[in-house]
Amino acid sequence: MCRMVGVVFRERPSIDAFRDLQHVAEVGRVPEQGDELPGHRDGWGIASFGAGSPRYMGRSERPMHMDPSYDSALRDVASLVGPGIAVVHARRGSEGSTSLVNTHPFVSDGIVFAHNGTVRSFHPETTRKAKGQTDSERLFMALLDRYDEKKDLGSALKSLVREDVHGHDYSAVILMVSDGRTLLGYRGYSEEKNAWYYGLNVSRCPGIVTLFQETIQGYAGEVGHVSNGEMVAVNLELEVRKERLL
Repeated sequence: MCRMVGVVFRERPSIDAFRDLQHVAEVGRVPEQGDELPGHRDGWGIASFGAGSPRYMGRSERPMHMDPSYDSALRDVASLVGPGIAVVHARRGSEGSTSLVNTHPFVSDGIVFAHNGTVRSFHPETTRKAKGQTDSERLFMALLDRYDEKKDLGSALKSLVREDVHGHDYSAVILMVSDGRTLLGYRGYSEEKNAWYYGLNVSRCPGIVTLFQETIQGYAGEVGHVSNGEMVAVNLELEVRKERLL
């Protein structure tokens, strides 16, 4: 159960969406919260691309809203020069300990990967070995194998959803994935009662497109929604394309 934001920007990124996520990480609702604290407090990470390769702008197992290093990372994000892509993730763990190795986004083989939801009992045979204990990282390992086969990130994501995930028991598979040229988002959920939580939205403003799940401060510009079973792709020209996968 997590929250994430991805931005594609032409010149300089706005960090408003990242500040908004900081508030969501502190007070955002979660399904069946009960007496537990609200928010997404089990670590955070920001990844972007430099010279075509992914890099961490910051990453910590601490709560985002209580971590001064998050503010420092945002200053670095604000200094990025576009066109570019950045992904930020606030974790509320459902599998695996609260530790750096389980903190999203995951970065490997030129790809950035972030996930919200739980794929239960998901242990695919992959050529790569996960370093942590999360279903999310195992999803990423499966995606990288698909990427090796397809040589195209969009095709790899389609195969992951249709051939690896479809038919499994899962609460949701909300994904943000990037190779530095395109930001892909996918929304899939099975728990109808929690559809409000497993959302994915697209905000278009001059010079920037934002994929996000939840907002407290709100977003300017045109805001649209990604349907269940739908993939959205945003390239560096800020062109937005949607495709139904399931």
